[in-house]
Amino acid sequence: MREPLKKKFPTDLNKALLATLIRYFPPIEFNEALIDVVNVLMDGLSRGDIYIDIKESPKNLELKYKDWPSIHMKALLESGWTKEDNSPIVLNGDLISWRRTHNEIVETINKILLRNQTINHLSKESSVRIEAKNLEHLNIQQKDAVNLVKSEQIILLSGGPGTGKTSTILQMLLEALTRNPTLSIAMAAPTGKAAKKLKDTIQAGIEAFDDPIKDKLSNIPSKTLHKWLEAGPNGFRRNSQRLLKLDLIVIDEMSMVDLSTINGLLDALTKSCQIILVGDPDQLLPIGSGGIWQILQKKETKTNFQTNSVKLTKSYRNKGDIALLRNILKDRGVDAFWQQLSMKEDSTNTLHYLSSLKSVPDPVVRTLKSYRTKLKELTDNCINYIPDEAWQSSMIEVDQSVEIQKLFKFIDNLLILCPQRYGPWGVKKIHEFVLGKGFEKEVHKWGEGTPIMAKSNQPEIGLANGDVGVIIGNGEKRRFLFNVFSEEQRLVTRLINPSRLNRYDAAYAMTIHKAQGSEADQVLLLWPTTSKVSEEKTFNKFYSDDYEKRMLYTAITRAKKQLLVITNKEEDF
Repeated sequence: MREPLKKKFPTDLNKALLATLIRYFPPIEFNEALIDVVNVLMDGLSRGDIYIDIKESPKNLELKYKDWPSIHMKALLESGWTKEDNSPIVLNGDLISWRRTHNEIVETINKILLRNQTINHLSKESSVRIEAKNLEHLNIQQKDAVNLVKSEQIILLSGGPGTGKTSTILQMLLEALTRNPTLSIAMAAPTGKAAKKLKDTIQAGIEAFDDPIKDKLSNIPSKTLHKWLEAGPNGFRRNSQRLLKLDLIVIDEMSMVDLSTINGLLDALTKSCQIILVGDPDQLLPIGSGGIWQILQKKETKTNFQTNSVKLTKSYRNKGDIALLRNILKDRGVDAFWQQLSMKEDSTNTLHYLSSLKSVPDPVVRTLKSYRTKLKELTDNCINYIPDEAWQSSMIEVDQSVEIQKLFKFIDNLLILCPQRYGPWGVKKIHEFVLGKGFEKEVHKWGEGTPIMAKSNQPEIGLANGDVGVIIGNGEKRRFLFNVFSEEQRLVTRLINPSRLNRYDAAYAMTIHKAQGSEADQVLLLWPTTSKVSEEKTFNKFYSDDYEKRMLYTAITRAKKQLLVITNKEEDF
């Protein structure tokens, strides 16, 4: 029987960290079980988990001492690493965490609480008058959120996919502008894709509106948080010394926002700025530093925001069995999810396929073959609409022809998602299958029609980490085509010389983390290990229940029309 995949610990980084802790915080009594404690905390942080429940046994970590947590807690307490205010680890009941991250969480919550006050945007004399729209089409929860705009400086709006979060944001903005048409308003999200999606959805929602409100809402800028904060190599150029002069800001996809970014934003906003935080608390946590959104949703924290928090629960988007699986996962957990998936018959929008880990699954092979052929065809068609002189520039805006619009719409129709970049059915394996074993060192050989993803923020050319474009042209005319928002907040298409991009990757497949903020008509989810239980045996889980639940939830809620979940056969274990 194949051994289940395991994470090998301790890593060199963890060894170095342990040595540093011993040097700067000499333990009163050293026990090698402390090595396990460090590994568990670091493993949690790699998933975005700031607080580790010691009652839960670590999944697939090679612990030096198997008797978790009794011997480890004894070692931790005897070391003195939890006793002082400057000690490296915090022990609070059954939860342990790094003190530095814990303190940052406390600091962030205190910053938000300081802003948690009632407000009154006094009406200002203006030639622009805005009539309030009828709110009858909103449900009671949405109306509650809109009414909060009148009085609360901090508003927390949560809800799953299809619960009308963006429609509610639109009405909240309308309410704010109705009260004061001169407000300086901004919209933000962690990624370029999420910022564009927010802008696009707002634009679609105001089509039936009349001027001047249509112009007002249309001109609200939507950027990544890093763009608003003017992030650079030395940190954020927007800060407490150089504030953003905004009256109201909406931050979407809060589940993706890490601690350093939200702290930077809070420091850069004026004290009177109204802040609307929006997100889905069930999605994945930010990797590395943990996120504030999930902590704000916890009962012990949310008591401080009872009067200014709204959770949207009514779903307006019927996704058939996709919605059924999502609800089972959310309400009953991962075991119930896998059991339902294995029992159900294939439906029109949800399929389950078993395949061997030894090769790329057949459905992925077939999908990629047709996808690549169509991408090449659409890209070829676009070349005819790009003027000859455009190919001479290192970066230039080109007309958004019907063919270019077709190309980007097609790119957005498919997501192939993997839990990890490496390992069986990882992103790298998929790209090796498509582009060859040495694809990472032979980027110049990637052909026309290859989708690519920017891997760093480059505001000078309008790109954000995670933006997806496509290779167009060959030889000296080989360029990258991206849709970006201009400084005037127009969606434009830019033809960019490859030399202008600092870092990029192929984008036939991506990790579930990278897909946050995106949606596609068709989603193929490759899941190389499962937590399902058979009658004969129980397989070891590669992920903790909470992490597996968040990954699966995030992945399946990317699908708008069709979901294919591919798992490996039992013989692979």
